[in-house]
Amino acid sequence: MRYCGPAVLPVGLHVPMREISLEQLSLADFAGLRHSRFRVQADARNTVELELVEATPAASGSSPPSGNFSLLFHGPLRPILAQRIHRFEHDQLGRFDLFIVPVGQTDAGTQYQAVFNRLIRPE
Repeated sequence: MRYCGPAVLPVGLHVPMREISLEQLSLADFAGLRHSRFRVQADARNTVELELVEATPAASGSSPPSGNFSLLFHGPLRPILAQRIHRFEHDQLGRFDLFIVPVGQTDAGTQYQAVFNRLIRPE
């Protein structure tokens, strides 16, 4: 897959967004957004666009029940975002902070992963 979006965008050129907590987001929220673009703050002045390419549930058989899943994003070759918490924005979801890790690189771009490990409390 070849990444075709802009590599770096100036910060502050889009409409203000609502803040959302990661606790409010589930696998279903992200699964419906596959192949959409997220703006990620690279530094104080620039953002990078990442495409969500996978939203995968954890292996079944977890005990106790869990809300574990992972997300795989694809972005440009440069800049490479550091392994840390980054500010994400999406037109449908809003703004949230997410810990991502660069997990691979090809001629087409850089891949990043976010892993959600949650215990679902019985109601």
